[in-house]
Amino acid sequence: MENSPVITLNGFSPYPGVDPEVWERYTKWGTEVYGPLMMKYPARKGIDTYQIVKENPLYPFQVGIHHHETLASQQNNLKTPEQIAIMKDSFSWHTRNVTDHTWSAIYQLVRSFRSEQTLPGDRPDTRIQNASIMHLEAYRLSSEDQDKFNKWFVEYGINIFIPLFMKQVGVKGYDYYKFTGLQVGSGARESDYPAYFAVIYFENMQAFEKYEKSPELTTFHKTMRNVFPRGVNYRWYVQYQLTFSLRK
Repeated sequence: MENSPVITLNGFSPYPGVDPEVWERYTKWGTEVYGPLMMKYPARKGIDTYQIVKENPLYPFQVGIHHHETLASQQNNLKTPEQIAIMKDSFSWHTRNVTDHTWSAIYQLVRSFRSEQTLPGDRPDTRIQNASIMHLEAYRLSSEDQDKFNKWFVEYGINIFIPLFMKQVGVKGYDYYKFTGLQVGSGARESDYPAYFAVIYFENMQAFEKYEKSPELTTFHKTMRNVFPRGVNYRWYVQYQLTFSLRK
């Protein structure tokens, strides 16, 4: 996994009571200034920004995913003068009570599935195209159960269930990630992250809703209940819609 791609997962919300025009100025600055500057670093392969579909105080309003070639390249990027300046300027929005910085975590890809090959090369890639909806999913498990779940998921989920999910109309991709234990910068409110989580991409919300009701997902949940008789609870279960994307 040393050379596997990684993503940085950042979550922001408008600070309570912030002027909507100031928040809009922040988001516009992010897409028109921060984004293009950060894409100049060769090993950063893409930036995606999402907005929550149904507002929920348990989750950030806006999520940004940055795609990197490897963990080493991501860490090297943090040392560049440009990135240091951007992080300092971004943090100033937080100190001025414009943004509530919720998430800041680095995850490494374990396995990736795509319904179609939209990007060149055979190397696993965290980027995706033609997928407007992103669903984040993680379970609340003890350390013992987490290891048990991951072993079961790698053996059965990845080999049996995900290929079935990928055959459904409108399911565009499925990525399974492991937390590196690292964060990006400082100031994020959250410090405890799921050890593993999944990103499932859909063509639209209708495709996600059909997936939720599919017999394949029902069977997946029934099988998990057999493996974990005490049951498993979701820690993350939320959908976001793509608002901005940059690619190389």
